[in-house]
Amino acid sequence: MSARPISLALVLVAASLGGGCRIHLQRPATQPTRMIEPRLADSAASVEDAPDAASIRLLETQARAHIGRRILRQQPDGEVTEDPVWLWTSAPDRYLDSALRVAIASNPAIRLADTSGTPTLAVTLVAWQLEAGPNPRLIGAVEVQLTTTDRAIRSEIVRVEESIMADLPGDLAAASGRLLGRLASDCLSRVKRQGP
Repeated sequence: MSARPISLALVLVAASLGGGCRIHLQRPATQPTRMIEPRLADSAASVEDAPDAASIRLLETQARAHIGRRILRQQPDGEVTEDPVWLWTSAPDRYLDSALRVAIASNPAIRLADTSGTPTLAVTLVAWQLEAGPNPRLIGAVEVQLTTTDRAIRSEIVRVEESIMADLPGDLAAASGRLLGRLASDCLSRVKRQGP
């Protein structure tokens, strides 16, 4: 007997057996993801720069690789985990960039410039997480790096926290907006204090 009729017979037997069997797979129960967008303070009106305003170039605003769209939670033992449900609408460093630009526009002592002979400001978001506990807090920290015209680099860490309600989302959108505003304001105060 040739191999062709045997393989044809096997296919027919498999098809007849398979036609009567149905596999029912249950769809796993999943929680829908929920989005949170920080509520930045209403943009303050731009003010006219003072004649002696310090010029600064905003080089970059970025985040460490582990800080993304997922909400991070710091457990009581210190471990940082991702929340399986809650997401930021965009990476937090994008909101920080907006907060910095609003703070610069509303500060007469600092002017945003885009020339090569200007001191540069680079801000890196190094922490953005919820800290668990009886009084949960949203914690944000940035590394402020100012490069002066003589190429000296001054670096400093700024850490800010905001209390939030225990249950998500609670007032997380408002608290994160306040936290971003405070981080931006503290970054600019470091620039003024160190003097470009």
